[in-house]
Amino acid sequence: MDPDPSSQSLLVTFIFIFFAIVLVFLNAFFVAAEFAIVKVRKTRLEELANNGNKTASLALSVVNKLDEYLSVCQLGITLVSLGLGWIGEQSFYTLLKIMFPNPPFRVELFHIIATGISFFIISMLHVVLGELVPKSMAIQRAEKVTLALAKPLRYFYLISKPLIDAFTALANLILKSIGFRQSKEDLMSEDELRMVISHSTTGGVISDSEAQIIQQAFSFSDKLAKDILIPVEKVQYISLSRSFEENKQVILSRNHTRFPVCRTDMNDVIGILNMKDIRFHDVEANATFEEKMRPPFFIPAHMPEDKLMKQFKERRFHLAIVRNTEDHTTLGIVTLEDILEELVGDIVDEHGN
Repeated sequence: MDPDPSSQSLLVTFIFIFFAIVLVFLNAFFVAAEFAIVKVRKTRLEELANNGNKTASLALSVVNKLDEYLSVCQLGITLVSLGLGWIGEQSFYTLLKIMFPNPPFRVELFHIIATGISFFIISMLHVVLGELVPKSMAIQRAEKVTLALAKPLRYFYLISKPLIDAFTALANLILKSIGFRQSKEDLMSEDELRMVISHSTTGGVISDSEAQIIQQAFSFSDKLAKDILIPVEKVQYISLSRSFEENKQVILSRNHTRFPVCRTDMNDVIGILNMKDIRFHDVEANATFEEKMRPPFFIPAHMPEDKLMKQFKERRFHLAIVRNTEDHTTLGIVTLEDILEELVGDIVDEHGN
C-alpha cells in the first residue's frame, strides 16, 4: 500500500519546522556570543586564566581578537537569518495549508492570511527567542555566557575564517576607495577612567580607600617636587658650625630618622645622617656626624613626582634636597613618606605625628 501523500507532506513540513527552530537557536547562540564577548571584563578572564582555568584562557583569546570574532558572529547571524527566512515562513505556511485543506473563504484570501500568520510566528520566534532572550542573558551573565560559548565559537571561527578574511578585505577596499581609513581602537581618557572608578565604587566592586588611591594616582605625575616639599624654614638639620650640644638638642627634639648635615645652613648641605647608622648615646662630637653621614641627593624643584619616586627606588634614598635650578639655593626637602602620602593620605606614626 502506497503511503499517503498528505502524510509525507506533513512529515517533510515538520522536518523543515524542526530545522527552522534549530536555526532560531543558532541565531540565539551568535547573538549571545556577540553581546557577551563585548560585555565581559577582560581583566576577570585574565584572573581566571592565571588561576589555571583553560576555558578562560580560550575565552581570553577570543576577546583579544574581538573585531574578528564580532565579524564571525555577524556572519553567523546573517546566514541563519537568511536560512530562517527561506525555510521558516514557507514551512509554517505549508503546515497551515495541510491543517486547513478546505478553507471557508477564497484561496487568494487564505494565501494572504496564511502568509501573514506564518510571518508573525517566525518573526516572534526570531525576535524573542533568537534575539531578545539571548541578548538579555549575555548582558546579565557575560562571564558565564562567554565561558560557555567560547569553544563552539572558536570552531566556527576556524571554519569561517577564510570567508571572513575575504569579506573584510572587500570591506576595507570599499572603505579605502571612499576615503575612510582604519583607526586604532580608542583608548579611555582620564575622565572616562575616573567615571569607571566612580561607578565601580558605587557598585561595591572597589572600596572607597582603593578608589581614593586610584583617583590620586591620576594627578601623581602632574605634581612637581616644589609642590610637595617641606619648606626649608621648617627643616630641622645638623650644622657643623653649631656646637655638638646644640645639634644634640635638635636631634632629641624630633623623632626623625634622617637629618640633613650642613656646614653652616641648608644652602650648604654636605650629607644626610641616618640615625640608624650611629649609636647616638656614644656620640660626643660633630665629627661623628660627618663621619657617618651619607652623600646627599639633590633634585631640581621642577622634577615630577612620579620621576622622583622612581629615583628614590633606584637609588634607595628616602630624602632629597630640593634646589632652585637658577641660583642653587635650597628650597626644602622631600621624603619618600611625603610622596606616599600623596597617594594614600596622611601617615600617622606611633607617636601620633
